[in-house]
Amino acid sequence: MNKMTTRLLSILLVLALALTLVSCGRAPQPDDNSAPVSDVSTTTTEDSTTESTTTATTEDVSVDNTTEDVSADTTTGTQGTTGTQGTTKPSTTKATCKDTTRTTATTTGKVTETTAQKTTEGTTKPTTTTTTKRTKKTVTGKTTTTTTTEAAEEEKTIRILAVGNSFSKDAMHNHLYQILESAGYTNIILGNLYIGGCSIDKHWNNALSDMNSYEFYYNTSGSWKTVADASFSRGLNFAEWDIITVQQASPDSGKPNSYSNLTKLVDWIRSKKPRADIYFHMTWAYQQDSTHSSFPNYNKDQMTMYNAICSTVQAKVSIGDTIQGVIPCGTTIQNLRTSSLGDTLTADGYHLKDSYGDYAAALTWYCYLLNGKPEDISYRPYSIEGHFDEIAESVVNAIKAPYKVTACS
Repeated sequence: MNKMTTRLLSILLVLALALTLVSCGRAPQPDDNSAPVSDVSTTTTEDSTTESTTTATTEDVSVDNTTEDVSADTTTGTQGTTGTQGTTKPSTTKATCKDTTRTTATTTGKVTETTAQKTTEGTTKPTTTTTTKRTKKTVTGKTTTTTTTEAAEEEKTIRILAVGNSFSKDAMHNHLYQILESAGYTNIILGNLYIGGCSIDKHWNNALSDMNSYEFYYNTSGSWKTVADASFSRGLNFAEWDIITVQQASPDSGKPNSYSNLTKLVDWIRSKKPRADIYFHMTWAYQQDSTHSSFPNYNKDQMTMYNAICSTVQAKVSIGDTIQGVIPCGTTIQNLRTSSLGDTLTADGYHLKDSYGDYAAALTWYCYLLNGKPEDISYRPYSIEGHFDEIAESVVNAIKAPYKVTACS
C-alpha cells in the first residue's frame, strides 16, 4: 500500500512539473479585446516605425477606393444626379478590394510598415461633352491626385436661314453647304424662304399675313429640297436657326426710302426666334452691260449702283442689338471684278454664275458669319481652278473694308 501510494505521488509530481514547464514556455497570445486594425484610406497613409521583435506578418486590409467624375457639360449619364444650372454633381462609388496589404517585417529591432495599393474604378462614366476624372491614390505614405481630362468629340452644328430672293439663292445654293463641310461642320441645315425679286416690304406683309407665298428651300444633306406654297412661319419653325439673314430686292438695294419696314421685319423675326443672330445681306451691283429693267434707276452705271448700295446700307441698317452685322457680298463681287476675271461674274447681267461669282458669295458668308479663313477650305471646285487666290483676296478685303473697292493685287 505504501509502495503504491508513493508511486502515485511520484507520477502526480512529474505531471505537475511537466505542466509547469509547458506553461512557462508557451508563446504569449493576443488579447481578444485588443483594438482591430484600422482600414487604410485612400486619402491618408502613414509610415509608422515601432520598437518590436515580432516575426513577419501579412494582413489583408479593406480599402475605400474613390473615383470622382466631374462633368463639364449638361448631359445625362448613368451615374450622378443633375443639379441646378445643368451641372452634373460628382458621383462617388466605393469598392472593396484585396489589393492592399500591410506587411510587417523585423529589421534590426524595428518594425517597418509598408502599404501598397491598386486603384480600382467602380464608376460608369457619364456621357458628357467633357469629363474630368480625379483619382486619388496613396504611394509610400503620400496622397497624390491624378487629374485626367477627356474631351469628347463634339458635333459641329450650324443652321442658317435666309429670308431672301434669287440673290440669296446665288449665295447659298451652289457652294455654301460644301464649304461648311470642308470647314468641319457635320450637322448643317440651310434654309431659304424664297420669292423671286422679293423686297423688304413684301417680306413684312407676308410675316403679318402668314400666307403660303414662299417656296421654302432646305438642305440637310448636301442637296436642296423644296416645299411649295410655304408660309413665313413654316420656314422659321423648320429648325432652331443659329443665323437668319434678311436682304433687299436688288432694284431697291440702293434706295433709302425702301427700307422703312426693315426694323419691323427684324423685330418680328427676333420675337419668333430670339436665340438667332440676324444679319443683313448686302447684295451686288449689276454687270455694266446688264439689261435689267431697273438698271436705269442707277443711270445704267455699275459704280453708281454700287456706291448707292453702300451708302444706303450704312444709313439704314443699324448694327447693334437688332442686327449683328452686314455680309459684304456686294463688295466681294466688286473687288473680284478688278481681278483677271474682270466684269464677267454674272450669268445674265445680275445673277451670279455658278462658278466664280457664286463661290465668292458663299465663301464671304462662311468667312464673315463664322470668322473663317479662306485658306482653311479645301473644297475648291474645278470651275474656279486657277482663281481661288483672287477670290480669297477679294473676300478678305471686303470683310476688312466692306464699303469700298479694294483692287486685287
